[in-house]
Amino acid sequence: MLFVRFTDVPDTRIQNYERFTFAEAVVATHDLHHALSSEGTSCSGDFRLFDQKDELLYRGTFTFGSEGTYPNLYHQVKDRVQRIRTKKEDNAKKMWLLDEIESETPDDYKRQPVKSNPIVSSTYQSKLTRLQRRLIYGAATAGILFTSLFTATQWFIDKEAHAEQVTGTEKRWLDAYEQALQGEESSLIQLLERKDRSEEGNALLVDLYLAEGEDQKALELTDDPILIETKLAELDLSDKEKLGRLQDFQASHPTDEGAFDIAVLERNREVVANTKDVEWTAPRISAKVTAYLYLGDIESAKEWASKTNDPAVQEKIDAYQDITATIDGLNEKLKKTSSKDTSAREKIQAAIAAEEGNRETIFYSN
Repeated sequence: MLFVRFTDVPDTRIQNYERFTFAEAVVATHDLHHALSSEGTSCSGDFRLFDQKDELLYRGTFTFGSEGTYPNLYHQVKDRVQRIRTKKEDNAKKMWLLDEIESETPDDYKRQPVKSNPIVSSTYQSKLTRLQRRLIYGAATAGILFTSLFTATQWFIDKEAHAEQVTGTEKRWLDAYEQALQGEESSLIQLLERKDRSEEGNALLVDLYLAEGEDQKALELTDDPILIETKLAELDLSDKEKLGRLQDFQASHPTDEGAFDIAVLERNREVVANTKDVEWTAPRISAKVTAYLYLGDIESAKEWASKTNDPAVQEKIDAYQDITATIDGLNEKLKKTSSKDTSAREKIQAAIAAEEGNRETIFYSN
């Protein structure tokens, strides 16, 4: 029999750290996912899957509600495990796990509901970077004690006012966090590596490893190449550096997501447009829309744009249509302009070239 423990689920309808059977976990995730979808809200929490001997078999993050990909835990684990490529000696264990989740899941929860246009939320951008937000939200899990009068964010804003409130040990943590916010992650990594970490602390260390270019160490903490590859694809790096990192990771840990993200960076529009079975994050949907626009398939671009609430994607389609209509109008005008009127024709041709340049900028944005 399989068992599941959830951590960091903010909704009290699922109890963190409680030992669920796999069947109970499937039902619980199904019910909460349905409830939050009906409310138009979402949340995420981590989970771990164990066997009867409490051996860790799989861990991941499940997103409930309107931003979720899967209707319940059965569908996520099955999909992820099937797509993780294993060595021959590990394949038997993988097949055993798939058989177990199949036998332990009630039949009613195995059906994949028909989704009319799943909405993928755009990445929320605050003044803090994703790593900065992770550092602030993870502060309490690293053992840093703040008074009830001040939040972690306020501490970073006004360090001087709070310096007297922390002990020597706490100050080392706070100094390490501040250094990490400024791009120097090594001190915080060393502190985290030496302590027993919560799930949030583990997730923070994954992000820090990736920021330092330690992709293999990040993978060792999660055992989830799809998660690490997706995080790699979303790093704020130059296209050249990101492509190199993704290609290196794909060589040792190939995934469909990796092939897709590499195709995006290599501008392989046909591969991007034809890819169907990956985890559709907002950036991947945006890349898919761009590929269809490049190929001139406006209807497919609109269909995929409806799967995300990122306004930039719809703006991209609107701009493409406006520019294309302008180009078509200029071409018609050029046809009607006498070949003897070279000055007028040159002006029209220059205007067409300028609009085509504007359209090209859309094709090179994701």
